[in-house]
Amino acid sequence: MQPSKVGRLLASDASLQPVVEKARLINALSKLCFDFLPPGPARLVRAINVKDRQLVLLAASPAAAAKLKLLSETLLTFLLEQRAEVNSVSVRVQPGAGNLMEVTPRAPRLLSRRTVQELQELHRKLPDSPARRALKTLLDHQLKPR
Repeated sequence: MQPSKVGRLLASDASLQPVVEKARLINALSKLCFDFLPPGPARLVRAINVKDRQLVLLAASPAAAAKLKLLSETLLTFLLEQRAEVNSVSVRVQPGAGNLMEVTPRAPRLLSRRTVQELQELHRKLPDSPARRALKTLLDHQLKPR
């Protein structure tokens, strides 16, 4: 699968590489957890951070967190078998989060007229670059008729 335009832009900026790598790591660990857990609980849990080799999971309810805590040692063993570089798993609860693994589409946010004008001015001043093309895409989405 080819990286998205945003992924290519992020990959081209060396200063963002630590953030990009951490996001990729968290995403990979989240997918491993999803593969390990039964389908019901898997939709209620996702990886949100890795710090000092501790994987932090977010559960959508106290019940999902309790089940996950019961499975945490087995999950850790599974992750280690998959060569994940973690040595512990912690669970946090965010009640009302619903299905954490399902992304719900958001309504597009419109920028103010002044912001659009300033971004258009910036676009005119920028040399041809990935940032200029990304800004053009943003402006096109903001200016298309609704």
